[in-house]
Amino acid sequence: MSLCLLALAGMVHSAPVVQKEAVPSVDEILVRMKYHDEWQQRYLLEYRAQRKFHAANLRFNEDATLEVMTTFRRPYTLESYVLRAEGSKVIRERVFNKILEAETEIESGAARQQVDIVPENYTFSYIGIEDCAGRKCYTLGITPKRKEKYLIEGQIWVDAEDWGIVRVHGYPAKRPSFWTRKIEIDRRYKRVAGMWLSDSTESISDILVAGPSTLHIQYSYEAVQTDTTMDRLSSTNP
Repeated sequence: MSLCLLALAGMVHSAPVVQKEAVPSVDEILVRMKYHDEWQQRYLLEYRAQRKFHAANLRFNEDATLEVMTTFRRPYTLESYVLRAEGSKVIRERVFNKILEAETEIESGAARQQVDIVPENYTFSYIGIEDCAGRKCYTLGITPKRKEKYLIEGQIWVDAEDWGIVRVHGYPAKRPSFWTRKIEIDRRYKRVAGMWLSDSTESISDILVAGPSTLHIQYSYEAVQTDTTMDRLSSTNP
């Protein structure tokens, strides 16, 4: 019996110690994000994507669809032309047209710097680790430093391997109009040639008089051109 107890005791003491996973600080995550974003801005030359917009208003039972071909060229050129439009004229004019106008405005160099998810525009807080379609992500809370309609109060998910933003979810820091009481936005990104490009956008709006309205935008990339002469910047060694 004594021998058995000694053997068991030896097994207990020799059991491996489980090490708690080291989590980078928020500042470290932000530095990695910055390096990935700078690399992607240099690496991506151009893309062409077909996008399908669908919006619906439940109270008035109206909906509309818009298909556009969008071309991005480095550094700040974004062009879209309509392939097909059908459904509610009001939705197409007041929703789809406004989105396309806003995209062109935001994509300009100065305006883009005002909405980028960076410390100049946001305060960040660590939330935890999550699985993002099989990839480990760090979840951060984001709080805008200014009340502007293109800034988001909510959360972001950052890929733990290459430090690109995988998802953004939240609410505009400022109501876009008197008629819109609340908007919830969920943007998803997908990995293309090591970059994180837009995959889909979902939003639910509560509009005065009109009630709940939904919007979905889906991206399908037809061509992506990159600078193949540039070496991939290491996100792990900035």
